[in-house]
Amino acid sequence: MGEEHDLATRLVHGAGPHPLGAVGTPVFDTAAFVLDDHVAHTRAVADPAGTLFYTRLQNPTVASLEKVLADADSAPRALAFASGMAAISTTLLALLRGGGHVVASDQLFIATRDLLEHDLPAFGATVTFADFRAPAALPAALRPDTRAVFFETFTNPGLDVLDVPALVAAAHERGVPVVVDNTFASPVLVRPIELGADLVVQSATKYLSGHGRAVAGAVAGGEELVARVAALRRTLGSTISPHTAAAIIDGMRTLPLRMTRASASAQRLAQVAVAHPAVAHVAYPGLPGPNRERAMRLTGGAGFGGMLSIRLREPARKAAVYDAFALIVRATSLGDTASLVDWIDEPDVLRISVGIEDPTDLETDLESALNAAL
Repeated sequence: MGEEHDLATRLVHGAGPHPLGAVGTPVFDTAAFVLDDHVAHTRAVADPAGTLFYTRLQNPTVASLEKVLADADSAPRALAFASGMAAISTTLLALLRGGGHVVASDQLFIATRDLLEHDLPAFGATVTFADFRAPAALPAALRPDTRAVFFETFTNPGLDVLDVPALVAAAHERGVPVVVDNTFASPVLVRPIELGADLVVQSATKYLSGHGRAVAGAVAGGEELVARVAALRRTLGSTISPHTAAAIIDGMRTLPLRMTRASASAQRLAQVAVAHPAVAHVAYPGLPGPNRERAMRLTGGAGFGGMLSIRLREPARKAAVYDAFALIVRATSLGDTASLVDWIDEPDVLRISVGIEDPTDLETDLESALNAAL
């Protein structure tokens, strides 16, 4: 669909038109596609990404999802993957093929941190972690052989909001491409490509899917860099399945509605937690302070997301609080329609992903759980 339509409209209608006038996205549940003759086979072998040949290489359902993903992130091209980590690892391996240096934020999802700290060096890359909240940290860490800069828009689990345009400018001044993980914010709140980033990655398992039923990842960006990632995806076989692709398309149709609701409820829960005597600190981009100011610039006031982290005054009471939740579900994911609480690997921190339940019910459950720490 054209850019004259709002994002919410494009997410509903952007995957079509479909064969036979189907309203929902058809699932092409097949491993391979018929080739008419030897000429067609030769053409498929020469250009496997441009011919319906084998689902690991191309599939119409996956292509429909990638069309929606690219449009949502204002990118020329997008790729769908079997998981968020498949998207991140394939992207970084493509940029660091044969070695090279990457500068990464020191606040990252634990699996991403493990990839950068342990796995990429085993493939010949070198990694520098830096505190991207400090303006001078990124320029100081860049080297002549730096091939990528990697960070999260809203950090996991600390919920610090990074200055995306400033970080992009610092990297581009040295000719280094920027990869941004936008999982916590989603395209509804922040579109890093519009802020100058070269590639945006997401765990589509989370807000894009929105219903906790599918595991997937996404990469979007300019044609040249995405083509490099696509070439490696073909070899690694980390492509999303057609069934999962259709589920992500369906989830993205309600993404703006869910994100708006989750943001509003998370703001309320953050304020409840701030006022509770058992809480030492609440990390949420919508609370007063520098993070809120940066978030306002990034999102234009569209919201502050559905994620918050709560630091308890008494670490010994963390298990009691965790066990006391009755409505908010104890689970490790995020971005679901149901609110989830996660046991973060810090002695006094719990992370909450706010869903779309009645906000008053959520407030009651949070306050009751926090009372277990008193």
